Amino acid sequence: MLKNIAILGSTGSIGKSTLEVIALNEKILKVFCISANKNFTLLANQINIFKPKYAYIEHKIHTESLKKLIEHDKTIILDSEDNLLEILSSDELNIVVSSMSGSSGLKSTYHALASKKIVLLANKESMVMAGKLMSKFINNIIPIDSEHNSIFQVIQGSTHHIEKISLTASGGPFRNYPYNEFSKITKEMALKHPNWVMGEKITIDSATMMNKCLEIIEAHYLFELPKEKIDVIIHPESIIHSLVEYSDGSTLCQLSEPDMKIPISYALGYPERLTSGRAPINLTSIGKLTFQKPDYKKFPSLRYAYQTLEYIENQETLAIMLNAANEIAVDLFLQNRINFLDIYKIIESSFEKTENLPMDNINDIFNVDFLYRKKLNEYIKKSVLID
Repeated sequence: MLKNIAILGSTGSIGKSTLEVIALNEKILKVFCISANKNFTLLANQINIFKPKYAYIEHKIHTESLKKLIEHDKTIILDSEDNLLEILSSDELNIVVSSMSGSSGLKSTYHALASKKIVLLANKESMVMAGKLMSKFINNIIPIDSEHNSIFQVIQGSTHHIEKISLTASGGPFRNYPYNEFSKITKEMALKHPNWVMGEKITIDSATMMNKCLEIIEAHYLFELPKEKIDVIIHPESIIHSLVEYSDGSTLCQLSEPDMKIPISYALGYPERLTSGRAPINLTSIGKLTFQKPDYKKFPSLRYAYQTLEYIENQETLAIMLNAANEIAVDLFLQNRINFLDIYKIIESSFEKTENLPMDNINDIFNVDFLYRKKLNEYIKKSVLID
């Protein structure tokens, strides 16, 4: 059966990889809808190649420029977010790939799940901010972050007898960088990831290891595991993407090259496997795989995850504040308005600013996020900005 696919964030690294996989499997996968934030040039190129039924660009200022670049009349350009959400409810649609960066993906991701679509989730911020609400639809979520997808492949839907899961981390560009030099880290240095090609936000998250912080919280909700059963291990080669330890002493893992097309192809074809365009790894050419414990002094971000999960049952808004603080801090760092260590400073300050607020529905989550961002921006303006 042909599967109709919507890709939210088609011009990002995950979106582009998804389109590459679809092109290799066009007999069973079809692009139904694509959306982008503001890269209208690339979006137009994707529309011209894949001819989706619908397309949407979030920044309306680019709508007319987008239309001028389209070379056919097979694609309807949606003119509002409400129209996009309506398409995500369409009976014609089978799968939604949620690959937007940051909290902006929450509304459409939640709407797709509420509309009973299968969601391939790369937008970890959605699960961090709204984990309890998203968990209601857990059977319709297939994670495509390499670590969570690896666990998903290993456990095959059953978390019985799991003693611990370990998310692997490359350690980013500063794994061996001296801590006393962290204040000198520049944006250009932080954007040079040793293994993965990703967007700017997630690349900075990898440099601070905030990506692992968010992934620990996401794993808590995805696999219904307490914080005591979630660990992080540094694995510089990025070949093993996670490990699952069982009560009988067995440890199972999934190995592959560090290429997002592999977990994406698995999720798009599930429960079958599709062509990803990547060959299997050659372990003899790799030679060795190494592992080490993370350095919590250099990367306190890992501690933030466990701190959040420790209190999240009674203080649900903690994860929203954590995510908001990280997004704001990363954006300021990319603008060269704060230094690298200020990212941690802003996030640590956020734990003191949370309140016990209602979290009963998706609108409550957006309201809390708005309130917290306002608080954080006021603090940063007074205490952190270097300009």
